[in-house]
Amino acid sequence: MQWSDVISDPSLGNLPYNIELDARGKILMSPASNRHAIQQARLVRLLVEWLDTGEIASECSIGTHQGVKVTDVAWMSTAFLGRHGDTTPYPQAPELCIEILSP
Repeated sequence: MQWSDVISDPSLGNLPYNIELDARGKILMSPASNRHAIQQARLVRLLVEWLDTGEIASECSIGTHQGVKVTDVAWMSTAFLGRHGDTTPYPQAPELCIEILSP
């Protein structure tokens, strides 16, 4: 399965899970807790306060040699966005990627 298949499948659109692909295109899902969502929102708010340029994204997809991974929070410079625009997934990781540890 390709990432474009995942994001275009309406049955996968509103799941309470993070979805990633492994190197063979197999879907990997892990449930996100409410605590995780609150921490993610706090991080986004902090980054908005601290950074004047670039863009902040939650659930940012990144293509890797091990499949498509989704970082919880990412910051991308205007230079990064100029190179990659709205590409999904990004072919390389943004400058700042934050993964929230799950219990």
